[in-house]
Amino acid sequence: MLGWLGSDYARTPLNIVVGPKTAKKLQAAYGAETVADALTIFPKRYVAQGKSLNVSWSDLGDTITTVVEVDSILPAPERGAYDRKRPLKLVVSDGSRRLPVAIFGQEWLRKVLYPGIRLLILGTLSEFRGDLQIKNVDCLVLHDDGTPGAATGKLATLTKTAQGLAEMQRLLTRPYLPIYRGRKGVAGIHMALYMQRILEWLPLQPEPLPNPPLGLPTFDDALRGAHFPTVAGPAPALDRLKYDEALELQLAVGKRREIQGRLSAPVCKPLPGGVREQLRAGLPFSLTDGQSSVASELEADLEGGHPMNRLLAGEVGSGKTVVALMGMAQAIDAGRQCALLAPTEVLAQQHHRSITAMLERAGVDVNVRLLTGSLPTAERRQTLLEAVSGEADIVVGTHALLSEGVEFFDLGLVVVDEQHRFGVRQRDRLRSRGRGGLTPHLLVMTATPIPRTVAMTIFGDLAVSQLTELPAGRKEIQTFVVPTVELPRWEERTWERIGEDVAAGNRAFIVCPRITADPEQYLDESVESVLAKARAKLPGARVGELHGQMDPEDKDRAMQAFAAGDLDVLVSTTVIEVGVDVPEATIMMIRRAESFGISQIHQLRGRVGRGDHGGLCFLCTHTHSGTPERARLDRIAATTDGVELAELDLATRSFGDLLGDDQSGIATGLGLVDLTTDAPSSSARVPTPPTSCPRSPTRWST
Repeated sequence: MLGWLGSDYARTPLNIVVGPKTAKKLQAAYGAETVADALTIFPKRYVAQGKSLNVSWSDLGDTITTVVEVDSILPAPERGAYDRKRPLKLVVSDGSRRLPVAIFGQEWLRKVLYPGIRLLILGTLSEFRGDLQIKNVDCLVLHDDGTPGAATGKLATLTKTAQGLAEMQRLLTRPYLPIYRGRKGVAGIHMALYMQRILEWLPLQPEPLPNPPLGLPTFDDALRGAHFPTVAGPAPALDRLKYDEALELQLAVGKRREIQGRLSAPVCKPLPGGVREQLRAGLPFSLTDGQSSVASELEADLEGGHPMNRLLAGEVGSGKTVVALMGMAQAIDAGRQCALLAPTEVLAQQHHRSITAMLERAGVDVNVRLLTGSLPTAERRQTLLEAVSGEADIVVGTHALLSEGVEFFDLGLVVVDEQHRFGVRQRDRLRSRGRGGLTPHLLVMTATPIPRTVAMTIFGDLAVSQLTELPAGRKEIQTFVVPTVELPRWEERTWERIGEDVAAGNRAFIVCPRITADPEQYLDESVESVLAKARAKLPGARVGELHGQMDPEDKDRAMQAFAAGDLDVLVSTTVIEVGVDVPEATIMMIRRAESFGISQIHQLRGRVGRGDHGGLCFLCTHTHSGTPERARLDRIAATTDGVELAELDLATRSFGDLLGDDQSGIATGLGLVDLTTDAPSSSARVPTPPTSCPRSPTRWST
């Protein structure tokens, strides 16, 4: 990101600017080694007047640094009852939101603090009895003129020297306080002070563009303003950096497409009467119009001489696997091999079984092999031998396919399911195993286009096929938000409904966010605790468990028992997120749904309603009405449209490393640009300072 931040000054090692000790901390926490590395670590948000407590459940565990006003102080314990383990409790406010604060071992602050006094606080966002609070807090008193006063802990250390006090004073007199995401060993306030020191050292940066965009700051002003905004707010500075970032990315993606265009791929022409035609004729159902259309697109790509690089996006249950198998059959007809890469062993085994069953039903003799990390040595060696000799037509596997020593005789097509689980370089590693300098074709599939996928699509790095129809007879899944704290009776009703469905011969999933119990959580929602609860609530049901810490054989045994009807209820983690096909599963309960991503929830609920009875999904949540987390769940419950959910995902997450391995974050690629708001527009923009998040509406064009 911002690759032209490359002056000699920007390449200066951090130890020269901030000292060896601090440089070591920044390298360990952020991977930053040079001034340029540090300058591309932008604030998470800004604190102006108000909105400083704009935090959510998704920030649990984060270090919070912000300026607040004391709203109230809880009464002191009775005389003689003081206990150092008992914290001083405050309620602080930013003018629109109030949060409790716990300060341990600082009882003397009672003599200093009073309602209305301003504080700079540094603490950890945590949960206490179902509500958010900030604990383990250090604080710095701010006098009426803005100068620092009494302080505790780390903030006292920062201001105990004349230099530290002067730096803190300069920081607190700025129009906006940048809030950086703290990392282990480096709190957000420390990062702000280090960044201030770096920018005060950095000379004027040259303008990289021959014709800078009109109406926006210079590159140097934008770089400084993105960290420490002027009174105009961060929007103008961020607009300019977003423009540069978008331009850099379009140039990089254009170069990537140019390189792709020079590559050669195996030519896979359709074979009359071959495997592909036999497979289609032997299917027990008719393809939808959408499936037929996409199959034709794949057919045209595969018989071309350039590598296919196509995204197949479709709703859960829309039949992506059948279409992909038809593409693999075409490659097999041309004498080529295929590899199907899946993110989990459960999904790989499911694909192996379903593909084998479809081919056998069509009466086609195709050798399909499975390769996972848990395979016995003898089976693994046999699969590797058949892959390198060309005997294996299709190899279905997990990350084990990417291992050294996995070679193919003539690989023609790579299919990646749930592509957001794999990085670009991981996929390219498999594609590099083509024969005679040829690059295998690539088909990536996803049910919900995640932010990175949508970003790549918009920037033109992938051709796109979309399946919007569901197979005939498939009914829509109904989703309901169940507030377990606010309306406990609703939760009881969900248990009753699961019991009713099980009694009617159907099956149920219960999904938990973690495996083992956490004693620090007020309301534990682990597989361990929910399994016991399910057995108590559903005394007549056969309840089993499934999670990633089980042996592969036990996992497969549990899944097979559930599919066969030997288990009525399966309490699991997200290992059942993709690929699991049990038509009798009609109901799902997701515990602590606010802790799951949008794509995850969409994928999870796609595991039910795959038969003739429809499906129900209950999103059980500890969140309260009016919170951003509840609003997000309400929107998920309101739609099953994958494109709409992808847009919601884009609005709430980052976009990832378009050209590298990362799936989210700001390693390279999209760090500031927000594809949901930073769209071209002919309207004039009037910059307005955001109150918290740096993502403000901008207009740019390249």
